[in-house]
Amino acid sequence: MRTIIFSIICLVLLHTACTKPVTFKHVSVRTQYDSIEKKEDVHAITDTSVTPYVYTKVISLRELPVKEKKEKFVEMLLPSILISQHDLHQKINRLEHIENWLQEHPFMIKMDSLFLFQLFETYKCDEIQELKRRLKPHSASIVLGQAALESGWGSSRFFKEGNNVFGIWSYHAGENRIKALVGRDSTNIYVRSYSSIEESVNDYFQTIARVNAYKEFRQMRFTSEKTLELIPLLKRYSELGELYTTKLRQLIENNDLTKYDSYFIKNEYFIEEVIELSEKI
Repeated sequence: MRTIIFSIICLVLLHTACTKPVTFKHVSVRTQYDSIEKKEDVHAITDTSVTPYVYTKVISLRELPVKEKKEKFVEMLLPSILISQHDLHQKINRLEHIENWLQEHPFMIKMDSLFLFQLFETYKCDEIQELKRRLKPHSASIVLGQAALESGWGSSRFFKEGNNVFGIWSYHAGENRIKALVGRDSTNIYVRSYSSIEESVNDYFQTIARVNAYKEFRQMRFTSEKTLELIPLLKRYSELGELYTTKLRQLIENNDLTKYDSYFIKNEYFIEEVIELSEKI
């Protein structure tokens, strides 16, 4: 009789364990969308806490005095950079949740499985550790520095017409894109056109994450956040090679861009959500 009762209790406990909701705490950003018709429309950043404004339309900063141009450029870009960094960290948190779950369970939650394999496809890898390496964002100073070099501090036509901050090319006719005025070897060149500055920053991070040329950079940034150590590993971002990374380092140092590495999104714009995951697959 005792054996039967014990067996029943075990079955109840097992059923309870299997049906207990599995949750994951996700933190999203309450993004504020805006467009820029004149320089006064750019929201000022007055301290290290940043309101997450994402601009869907920008203006050329070409005619502004140099100091003002650089200031407006940072104010346009930094909120989107911080949002992208936050979203990437949230993905990494979810991956760590999956790792922890699999250490204690012989099966995977369905929603986790879908999440994981979608990232595998997007980032072209098949291991969680490698995925974490590809997702880890680097410092705002490097992003701002590359953006400034590629767009001429917000002076380029591609920046104004397509929110393309990093000069990323388009190779597919079905994409939203802009034709360059000058081709190469009688071949037309196109660059991608984005719906917002945030979309451009997201695509930049994804490009760094996927392209084999940045493998060493990804490996180094996974263990180091030191800007000056990482910069030389971006030499394949441009045909200029080491000259490009020298220019990038000088631009970051001369404009004290590393100070923005400690900036953060204002707490009141975070939304915490507890996601109930589906049952095992």
